[in-house]
Amino acid sequence: MSAIAVAKKDFRDAVRSRTLLVLTALFALFTVGGAYLASWAAEVLDGGAETTLDLIIALQTPAGYLVPIIALVVSYAAIAGERESGSLKFLLGLPHTRRDVVIGKILGRTGVVGVSILVGFAFGLIGLFAFVGSVSLVDYLGFTLVTLLFGLVYVCIGVGLSSMTRSTTKAAIGAFGLIVFFWFAWSILVQLLLYAVEGQFFVEEFPDWYVTLLSLSPDAAYGSALGAVL
Repeated sequence: MSAIAVAKKDFRDAVRSRTLLVLTALFALFTVGGAYLASWAAEVLDGGAETTLDLIIALQTPAGYLVPIIALVVSYAAIAGERESGSLKFLLGLPHTRRDVVIGKILGRTGVVGVSILVGFAFGLIGLFAFVGSVSLVDYLGFTLVTLLFGLVYVCIGVGLSSMTRSTTKAAIGAFGLIVFFWFAWSILVQLLLYAVEGQFFVEEFPDWYVTLLSLSPDAAYGSALGAVL
């Protein structure tokens, strides 16, 4: 129950600071704007109506950048900020263990990111009805839930890094360094490993270990999960 108490306080702090409101507005703007732009592009280029699946495909790549950034902005200072300000000592002076604090912070920050995604994407659904008319609720729900899990992964990463550092600066450098690593360096390293094993960068059929290593990146896993549920 101590972890739940920490999570509740963390979530209330986000509400008071209007962080939740700002993030919800950002996700709403992202999804509604995406629905409008995708519908407009379909009319101009194809002369036809956009489908829910077309919108999801259009939003997948920008969501793959936006969600990790927001999740890490929300979570990187979760514990490091408390330690830096000295309030962590007070928090640990209460009947909370270190594990309670870490789990509570993960739950609290996940709540902030999760609620903002759910409410923001609900506005996106309204945008779909307004600009498209025909909506596949199953596809859109699958997109929303996978994106929610994607955000949870990066919240856990952010809180984990925050718990290992003594300053928010180091936590921020570590968090965003990890984003750059997953976005750019991971695929390059796997490609170099393929060259070391196979002697060439391009092969007729990629080995199973290559596909598995590529999928270990949260961003690649996000794309694979969307492909599996849609």
